[in-house]
Amino acid sequence: MKKAMNVRLNEQIILTLEKLSFELHTTKTDVIEKAIQLFSKQNSKQNNNLLQFAGTLGSNEANSMLETIGMDKSSKEFTVDL
Repeated sequence: MKKAMNVRLNEQIILTLEKLSFELHTTKTDVIEKAIQLFSKQNSKQNNNLLQFAGTLGSNEANSMLETIGMDKSSKEFTVDL
């Protein structure tokens, strides 16, 4: 069973949502659910790309990488010698 919830969206997003709903002959709820599912799927793929290094990095290298990412989330440039 679906639950009701309230969200605040800017006017442009609301217009886009209404347009998509109309063009796709579906509900706004369906458009939002599919958008969230797609976003989640894309985000999971990005996280999975990091998991490919699991087991190839030493503990110190992995900790250094995490520290670098945590210190500057806007710049992910770092080097790893494998």
